[in-house]
Amino acid sequence: MAAFMRLHPPTFDSAEDDPLLADDWLCTITKKLNALRATDEEKIILATHQLVGAAGEWWENYQDAANEPEAITWQEFVKNFREYHILEGIMEIKAEEFRSLRQGLMTVNQYIRKFMNLARYAPEDVNSDKKKQKCFRRGLNASLREQMVTHIYLDFNTLMNHTILLEEERVKREGKRKHKFLIHSAHQQERTQQVRTNNTAATRS
Repeated sequence: MAAFMRLHPPTFDSAEDDPLLADDWLCTITKKLNALRATDEEKIILATHQLVGAAGEWWENYQDAANEPEAITWQEFVKNFREYHILEGIMEIKAEEFRSLRQGLMTVNQYIRKFMNLARYAPEDVNSDKKKQKCFRRGLNASLREQMVTHIYLDFNTLMNHTILLEEERVKREGKRKHKFLIHSAHQQERTQQVRTNNTAATRS
């Protein structure tokens, strides 16, 4: 147990809003257990030690319902943990959220982070580089899609990097236009003020 705890294993409570938190936890715990070369029996003891709150209650109830709790295998634990904590209904809702994802007011970097997070819920939609590129383009704002329509990218990373560069260029252009507008407005305001001053002076004389 001491050697396991030195690896700083995460605890797990519940994954009501994000079922893949359960999958992340299980993957992390499994890696740490494999690093220790734990036996299946040790894996059960060590992994379930990190279940807290709702997850801890689930495990206690599962043990109570088992005919031979001490005979529960690691494979059985993993299978039932996934079935209980990674709900298909929520996974499908998240998958639909991915399919309807649009950039909107997000920056490209924000869109990329959201895209990568939600893509995990729809693995069949992004199981090839071509599919991933298609999904990514689909959610981009129209102005960016139009700039990329004639481009063919060797891979998804190249597509992402080019999209970031295109946005940076757009921001620079808009910044320059805004700067010119502010200078023009200042000059216009200065001329207007000068005319008013001249008119006032002429009236007084």
